[in-house]
Amino acid sequence: MNPTDSDDRRHMTRALELARRAEGRTRPNPLVGCVVVRDGRVVGEGFHAQAGGPHAEREALASCSEDPRGATMYVTLEPCSHTGRTPPCADAVIGSGVARLVIAQRDPNPQAGGGIERIRAAGIQVETDVCAEETMLLNPAFNTYHMLGRPLVTLKWAASADGCTSCEGGDSRWISDASSRRRVHEMRARADAVLVGIETALRDDAKLTVRDAEVPPGPKLRRMVLDAELRLPPDHPLVVADPETAVVWCTEDASPEREAALANAGATVRRIRRRERGGVSVAELVAALHGEGVQSLLVEGGRRVAGSFLAEGLADRVAVITSPVLIGSGGNALSALVVREPVTRMDRAVRLHHTRVETIGDDVLLEGWLTGHLFGAADQPGACIVGP
Repeated sequence: MNPTDSDDRRHMTRALELARRAEGRTRPNPLVGCVVVRDGRVVGEGFHAQAGGPHAEREALASCSEDPRGATMYVTLEPCSHTGRTPPCADAVIGSGVARLVIAQRDPNPQAGGGIERIRAAGIQVETDVCAEETMLLNPAFNTYHMLGRPLVTLKWAASADGCTSCEGGDSRWISDASSRRRVHEMRARADAVLVGIETALRDDAKLTVRDAEVPPGPKLRRMVLDAELRLPPDHPLVVADPETAVVWCTEDASPEREAALANAGATVRRIRRRERGGVSVAELVAALHGEGVQSLLVEGGRRVAGSFLAEGLADRVAVITSPVLIGSGGNALSALVVREPVTRMDRAVRLHHTRVETIGDDVLLEGWLTGHLFGAADQPGACIVGP
């Protein structure tokens, strides 16, 4: 690595730090940071603080302590070339007189792309892919939404040390401790939508609300149930807690009378195709969510719902909370994750990558990735335990 490469990474790392200051406040826009450097000195910094507000490039230029002409600009995402709620950032870069632009990641949004070409045409030197992987992971939901044409899907579950998600009869309150449950509420607060199956909704009286975490500005969390036959009663806590954000997904042939009862209670009922093996098609569900602008989906259960996403290759990462309790042979194990054929050899098991382990209270949280599109491996297959 030559000195220029080292300097580029150092300044881009600072731009990433700036971008993270707005975490949770820019949805559906990405986090973006920007640094302006002249003669080795940082003369301007900025970041995109909230959706609808000035973008990072304009903030950095406005903060410059001296004329940016001839300077180098570092920005984590390609400057946009279209007019949305703000003017094109590519124009601001060109008008600033900077001589060099260093970008971490191209914009995967086809409506916003083209800024690099526009800036190069103006005679500005442009370099890309500095701290690229770090930047891809800065905005995993935004990038997945535009790269794969669907929301980022995270599977979350809690299990005992011997791999059970509940006791015999279904009781699962509480496998994890209070600290872990607060972390789950933080996960919900960062997601656009959270989903459970009907069995989990009925067994746990699940509200799926955010109670122990700060709720960021932006679209309200959609709280959803996969309920092929519309078994969810209209007075269920999930509906009563906030009817406006309660969504029930059923099959095309579900009861019109039950749909009317839920609709009268304020919930939204969505009908989609039934899978050949029964139940709601999760492939059609994620396609519908993409069409509605949902960038991230947190799937909290149950086991068969998680298995459906894995079987269809539609899960990107998992978050598994393991608690130091033993339930024994009467418990319900995670075997339902294998929906058709069990894994008979370890070399066919699904292995997580880019894992992270954290101790939360007495519990252990393991997070890991299944897909590779954010790690320079867009053609890497997803996590298919079995084929669809």
